Amino acid sequence: MKIEQNRVKLVPMTAEMYRTFFLEYENDPDLYLPGQEYVHYEYSEEKVAKYVQRQKDLKRIPLAVLCDDEIVGEIIIKNIEPNKRATLGVVLKNSKYKDHGIGTQAVRLSVQYVFDDLDIPTLYADSIQTNGRSQHVLEKVGFTFIREDQDFKYYQIDRA
Repeated sequence: MKIEQNRVKLVPMTAEMYRTFFLEYENDPDLYLPGQEYVHYEYSEEKVAKYVQRQKDLKRIPLAVLCDDEIVGEIIIKNIEPNKRATLGVVLKNSKYKDHGIGTQAVRLSVQYVFDDLDIPTLYADSIQTNGRSQHVLEKVGFTFIREDQDFKYYQIDRA
């Protein structure tokens, strides 16, 4: 499986790809809620192995976001109910890759993948309240805001 648009493509994420991804990963200070203290991400093989195992245990579909064949992000398809619904998660590994359209292209490709390849007609996404960049991308791609709580805004897109 490979889904591609311009310079961005999605491919299945492997454990080795996760190691490469997390070597340059940085927590985004813009995503912390008021009162939360910023924590610098420290790479460790053990943390990465636990993360990879968690994706398997939860039966998630992890996809690597590649730009010019470099791993720059991760798409997670989670909470999968076959032929009904799923939830999308997206993260770029650091600020170097933000504000260049990469996330928008990756989200578009993942929506296409969920609708066409997984045959799931409804896709949800959530965004931390402070993540205006993510909210903008979701709305730009066609997600509709459906509700919010103290920490998150929730979105939905349906197959036409």
